[in-house]
Amino acid sequence: MTISLAGYHWQHDKSFSVVREGGYHGLQLILLQTSGIVKIDDATYCASPNTAFIIDSCVPHALSADGKPYMDDWIRFQLAPGEKEMFDELEIPVNRPMHLGDDTTLTETIKLACDLYNNTSIDNEKIYHNILMVMLLYLSAYHKKNNDSVYIPYEKNLYDLRKEIYANPSAQWSMPQISKDLGLSVGYLNKLYRQLFGTSCMNDVYTARMQYAMELLSDIDTPVFEIAEKCGYNSAEHFSRMFRKYACLSPADYRKKITQ
Repeated sequence: MTISLAGYHWQHDKSFSVVREGGYHGLQLILLQTSGIVKIDDATYCASPNTAFIIDSCVPHALSADGKPYMDDWIRFQLAPGEKEMFDELEIPVNRPMHLGDDTTLTETIKLACDLYNNTSIDNEKIYHNILMVMLLYLSAYHKKNNDSVYIPYEKNLYDLRKEIYANPSAQWSMPQISKDLGLSVGYLNKLYRQLFGTSCMNDVYTARMQYAMELLSDIDTPVFEIAEKCGYNSAEHFSRMFRKYACLSPADYRKKITQ
């Protein structure tokens, strides 16, 4: 296996959209760092952060932001003659999402691969082959452990719910109300949601709000208390605590960092 191109934490604004009608020759591993919309052939996925896709050679696909800034990691790679059978034996889902929850293993490995790929003092195909092998073995093991192929009841309802959360993070989301709307118990809803997306429903609410807050903080004229309200928080102090937990910076310090 060889790496053709690689990118780590590539950032785009909220208008980002790219259509690849003929796909690419070779395989692509794409790992979303933010939520986004991924279309592969006729299937459209409203993907959450830390969702991975392996897209097969020459398969039409499109990537776009979902109204917020978009960021992903990616590697394009080629299988050597004779490696297709090995790849198939790993039973990694192709052309559909793999939800990795809070596990950062893959993004850290992609960063290492990019560092090595961009290091002009290294010219060792074995290194590239082995690091790609690590990623594929990880995805295979993760998929088999979490059994993504198992049928999950209410799957469409849950995808619609997640799409709505990221589209309207300021709404007053609560598990009792969500479960009532879907006709499910809170415990059962939590179980299905985590099984499908690898994270809890309310953690997605939190992530959606923080991503929206980062976007709003780029406007230096909007006060923090107003941003807190727009993100669904009644208290600026509570919002600031949650934002610091997410970004490791206060809202004021984050704003200063991105507007300097």
